[in-house]
Amino acid sequence: MVAWSMKTHTESKADQMNSRRPADLPEFGVPPLTEVVLGAQFDVIPGFLTPYVGLIWQRFRSSFPFIEEHPPLPPVFETFGPNPQFVPGIGFQLMTGAEAARVFFINQARTELLQVQKDRFLHNWRKIGTADAYPRFEKMLDTFKAGFEAFSDAISDEGLGPIIPNQCEVTYINQVPVPAGGNLSDLTDDLFGQHTGSLALDDLGKPEDLRFLLRYVMRDAGGRPVGRLIASAEPARGVDGQTFVQLTMTARGRPSSPDVKGIEDFFNKGRISVVKGFAHLTGPKMHKLWERK
Repeated sequence: MVAWSMKTHTESKADQMNSRRPADLPEFGVPPLTEVVLGAQFDVIPGFLTPYVGLIWQRFRSSFPFIEEHPPLPPVFETFGPNPQFVPGIGFQLMTGAEAARVFFINQARTELLQVQKDRFLHNWRKIGTADAYPRFEKMLDTFKAGFEAFSDAISDEGLGPIIPNQCEVTYINQVPVPAGGNLSDLTDDLFGQHTGSLALDDLGKPEDLRFLLRYVMRDAGGRPVGRLIASAEPARGVDGQTFVQLTMTARGRPSSPDVKGIEDFFNKGRISVVKGFAHLTGPKMHKLWERK
């Protein structure tokens, strides 16, 4: 058994990552990101039971020494046809017995984790402290690919499988706090005012707050639907009492092929849709604050 470990990226490696970034993609020096997720859903692995998770963890334990159990995620599919799917993120499955847990493998700083369950493998970065910097998409993609390869090897070594990916997900969660002395109405004006300015009513003025859900169809080079970009915004309050607007951008759909190459292709496509969508939906005042380059 070969243990997998996260590698430290040198400056030259960082330069290589920057060269992989699409030149026309909007970039922010200090984006309001609090979490990023890269995930693959696959057909349920035959024979995969909870005890196998412990064996898999041994391959990751040196880099992800902490472990947590959580309820499993239901399967989710972006579907298309004459009867459109109106509620994103809802899936149904037949319950045939006790559900195997979803397990988190968490790094020492608790800023990165891998999620494993019988039909999912995900990599998360999350902001824990104010000094935690987003490692950038290219590094997350490298971590996901190395982790997915180690996971696939473990499944194969245990005589399980095959792993057949059927959906992919790229999610960016942004939390924009209401500035001191400000209010939600002013913040939503700064965030989305170029799109929502006409919402003011003659007798009532501007809305007190704002929430929305937008869905866009993602298509392949031939114009066929392959997934959706889903943007949602809503006001929320943190455990510290801070009020903020949470803007979540998710690209979800099927990989171009049922393998790692297909997953990577969708991740790259989804990342572009998410970042360009974020830049379009948010306003120039916030772009200046986030140091758009």
